[in-house]
Formats: sequence, C-alpha cells, structure tokens
Amino acid sequence: MTSTTSGNEIHDDPDSAAALWFARLQGDDVPPRVRREFERWLKADARNMAAWDDLNRTWNGVASLEDDPAFAALRADALSAGDKRPYLNRRTLGLAAAGLVAAVGGAIVGKRWLGGDASPASPAEEPVFSTAVGEHTTFRLADNSVVTLSTDSAVRVNHWSVERRLTLLRGQAFFQVAKDPARPFVVAAGDKRVTAIGTAFDVRMDPGKLSVTLVEGRVRIAGDAPQGERRVEMSAGSRFVAAEPADWAISTVDTAKESAWLKGRLVFDGEPLSAVVAEMNRFSERKLSLSDPALGATPVSGVFRTGQIDAFVAALKTYGLADVGRADDRQVELVRPPTTRGQAE
Repeated sequence: MTSTTSGNEIHDDPDSAAALWFARLQGDDVPPRVRREFERWLKADARNMAAWDDLNRTWNGVASLEDDPAFAALRADALSAGDKRPYLNRRTLGLAAAGLVAAVGGAIVGKRWLGGDASPASPAEEPVFSTAVGEHTTFRLADNSVVTLSTDSAVRVNHWSVERRLTLLRGQAFFQVAKDPARPFVVAAGDKRVTAIGTAFDVRMDPGKLSVTLVEGRVRIAGDAPQGERRVEMSAGSRFVAAEPADWAISTVDTAKESAWLKGRLVFDGEPLSAVVAEMNRFSERKLSLSDPALGATPVSGVFRTGQIDAFVAALKTYGLADVGRADDRQVELVRPPTTRGQAE
C-alpha cells in the first residue's frame, strides 16, 4: 500500500504532508534522492517543520495503537501481502500508520486525527493510495471493507459521513464491502457512481471506458447522460461497460475469469493476441509490441502470471503463435512464427 507522496501529489497541508513523509521515510532503504526531497520540503516553510515535530511527538506517544483493531487489521494485511515472507519493521509500521488514514474514513494521520480534530477533511487532505506498474496491494477500511488495488492504480479515501465514499482515480480496484444498510458504500469513477450496501465488485477505468464487474450482491450505477442522470442496477455475475455517456451495456461474464488478477493471474479464452498483449502490458514495465497488425488477430487461450513476460513469450513460441524479433530490457517485439512467414512469402 503506497500513500502517494512524490512530485505534485504531495499535499499542500503541512499536517497531511508530514504524515505521508513519515510513512515514506521509514526503513533503511530510503534513496538519497527521497531524503533530499524531504529536506527541501522541511525547510520550505516553518509550518512544515512544526507539523513534522508535532507528528513525531504524537507518534512517540501512541504505543497503545498496537491494540487498536483497525491498526491490527492493517498490520495483518501488510504482513500477508503478496508472496513476501512475513516480517515487521519500522517501514511496515510507518505504512500502517499512513493506512490508518483510510481506517478512520478520510482523516489525516497527524493533528487532524491523532489530536482529535473532528472537522471534515478537505479534498486536498484526503489520502490517496496507489500502486506502481506490476504491483497490487490490499488494505482494510474502518468498517472492515477490503480494497485491493491492481497494477498502476490509485484510490482516494473521501471523508465519511452518511455514506462510505471512495474515488477511483485511475486503474482498477476490487471492493469487498462490509454490510452497513445505514451507510451505503459509494465508489466514484469519472462521472459514474457505484453504490452498494454489502457486496463484492470490481471497478476498472480505461481511456474512454469504465467497467464494473459484480461478483456477488447487487449494486446501482448512476451517471450523467444527455437526458439527465441515468441509473441501472446490476446482479451478481454481470459486467457493466460504459464507453460513452450514452453507451451503457450489461452482459453476463465469468466472474472467476474476470477477477483472476486478484491471485496474480490473467485468463484468456480465445481473445485476440492484440488484446492479450495490451492486458499483459498493464502489469509489466517491460512492454510487448506486435510487428504486424495481422498477428494481433491470432486467438489466444491460457492462464498466465501477471508480470511474467518471458514465460508468456515462451508459451507463444511453444505453441507456434508468435516468435521474438527485437528484444531488450524494456520491450519485446512479437513477430509471425517461421512457418507463417514462409507461407506468406
């Protein structure tokens, strides 16, 4: 779980920024560049120094947080994430502290939350959690709902009051929603809003397209349309796709196939190679490309691990679907297999 604190994503509010810097600086492997960025932030404004001092004093006095249920849940998520061996160090604790931003429903670790300030957080103060390309991570909210972020994704935890609200900023996330009829669970994505009470669903944002896959329960989707607000309801085992404001469609899908990414797998059943390549590329910094557009029409079926480009390419070669042209550490070019090239010639 990463609380975004780099570049222009650092909060302007000193308390918010101090909390996020705190999580980022835990551990012995912090790059010198990051430490220099922190020093510049610290010296840029006297309020930054004051916020940093306040947060360190507060952190030193919150040993009792170890027994807090929300903290325990976040720590358990950190220890069990991915295939890493369980361990607990200062960086894990720091990330869990930043994770408590989510656990209290939109407050900020710092004076606003630890000091008991009950005033609502402004949008600039609401925490953003993100993943890099090839990563996925899980964190737990205060109501015991669980959010899993896919590759290159980001979600904002908004202030909670009469509803539990999050905003998907980019990418894909899976939500396992704890039941609370009194407070609907709302995920905003672009101009659409997905509302649930107790359910499990996936929301994905692609350029010009939004899709929602419902694994269990029911959800309602609302969004802007030329004639005003439009609403549809979904039942389990279906997927909603909106490519344009007026182009909404719901179809039946294999939810196990669609949610396989949660286990680090991608499942394809006769999809064109061009689509398969695009999906594999989402999970890897090393990108695949097609030398021949006609090659992209080749149907592909199989189960592949996310991020494992070499294994995927080896499978294509084994089954005679494609061969390798140019390849380096950043990209792999797929070309027609020798038999196909010979027939074309």
